[in-house]
Amino acid sequence: MFFRKLSLGAVILSTIGSIPAFAETPKDTLVIADAIDDVITLDPGEVSEVGGVLAANQIYQPLVTADMQDPTKIVGVLAESWNVAEDGKTYTFKIKPGLKFASGNPVTARDAEYSLRRVVKMQSRSAFILTQFGFTADNVDAWIKATDDMTLVVKTGDIYAPSFLYYCLSSYVGGIVDAKLVQEHEVNGDYGNAWLKTEHSAGSGPYELKRWEPKQSMLLTRNPNYEGGDSGTKRIFIQHVPESAAQRLLLEKGDIDIANKLGPDDFGALEKTPDISFITGRSGTIYYMGLNVRNEFLAKPKVVEALKYLVDYQGIADTVAKGTIKVHQTLVPEGFLGAVDYNPYKLDIDKAKALLAEAGVSGEFTLDSVVWNTPPYTDFAQAVQATMAQAGVKLNLEVVDGQQWLERYRAHKLDIWFGLWGPDYPDPHSNAKAFAVNKKDAPDGSDGLADRFGWDAGTLSQDAMAAVREKDTDKRRAMYEALQRTHTDRSPFLYMFQQIRKVGIRSNVKGVVLGQTFSDDRYWNVTK
Repeated sequence: MFFRKLSLGAVILSTIGSIPAFAETPKDTLVIADAIDDVITLDPGEVSEVGGVLAANQIYQPLVTADMQDPTKIVGVLAESWNVAEDGKTYTFKIKPGLKFASGNPVTARDAEYSLRRVVKMQSRSAFILTQFGFTADNVDAWIKATDDMTLVVKTGDIYAPSFLYYCLSSYVGGIVDAKLVQEHEVNGDYGNAWLKTEHSAGSGPYELKRWEPKQSMLLTRNPNYEGGDSGTKRIFIQHVPESAAQRLLLEKGDIDIANKLGPDDFGALEKTPDISFITGRSGTIYYMGLNVRNEFLAKPKVVEALKYLVDYQGIADTVAKGTIKVHQTLVPEGFLGAVDYNPYKLDIDKAKALLAEAGVSGEFTLDSVVWNTPPYTDFAQAVQATMAQAGVKLNLEVVDGQQWLERYRAHKLDIWFGLWGPDYPDPHSNAKAFAVNKKDAPDGSDGLADRFGWDAGTLSQDAMAAVREKDTDKRRAMYEALQRTHTDRSPFLYMFQQIRKVGIRSNVKGVVLGQTFSDDRYWNVTK
């Protein structure tokens, strides 16, 4: 990669234009090293990759969001008030007056109407966050409607816990776009997608997109019309640096301000380094293996169970990850409603062998796996490869870049996928919908991870849908607690860890907020 030959400062200079030479990063520019080779779009209506969501979160604003100090509380962003009618299906949002997009156009309920309808009508892979409420291309114009410039009315197809809708609207697909600007760039009914997915943006957030070089870098510049003012840095420069050791070196030299993908060894090496500190936060990210039950071996429940005993969970957490993860074996992250302390599996080679024998499997067999070529995925995969081999299970690890990794996963062309799941919003249904609800039970007919890995969740699928419709919080919590234990034992998902978020940062950088979901890191109040 070219960053090995040039200082990152030189790269920034060439990207943002002529500014004076510097020994450190420019005071008005926040420089972040991350792995962004998975990003294929920056259109908020279809973005879903981690790097793309990170950037979109700085550009677009939703109607509401979760309070960063207490995620159970909903706070307004573009909306100043919101309520649900007695029918449990009709929600009304009032837009804050005086807000503007980066273009200078006013933010109105008409923009929110267009933006949310647009997600449904484009039918992108991220649309399920909204279509799960029953919205379709045929009914969305009637169900999502601006009754005047400052009032948006949203009608859902069924009764849900109100917080569930609010959390979904707080996600990245809830980012409101400048309808007038986007419509000016529509081509052949694409809702401006071709224009928005590359080097253009149309948001009201603190930054706007200046430049994106796929698999290399992104440059965001301050939105002059942002309601929060310009107290933060003028620019955010995100550089693709997949290797943790390279990120560490750049952080030590002062060529970057934030290292988002440091490995455990790098944290230890940097602990006593002057001018470097660490920030931590609760993360909802779960690392797991998805087992494709279309495979002749993985179609046997006893083989799936055996694999769950062929991972040295605590050993990986203690040695490979060194405090950056904790063992977590259920679908709901700790900190979310309904989370349970249920970790029934540990490395047990003899038990695994016995289960394989019960399944009628003798001798060695091979499973193909796809792994992202960045930590911690490669480290986890190699550790699991070693323990599974002790029971005759040979993992054929194919290490690829982020884009290929996602393409293979979405195409179902694998036996085992080493991946992560970051909730799209801080509600347990974000994970329950993904891992437990089959297409036949989803209100919008969208498939989730259960379908993607060929698994029929049976009654668990209906149980998950019943939980999201339960308005009583205590009853809803109990439903998720019961569902998870059964799901952990029956499903072809091998949950391993929950991330403990830890980021390396230059000590002069202040104001970074780490999010609970992967779309919620907030950089707009950063100063240096």
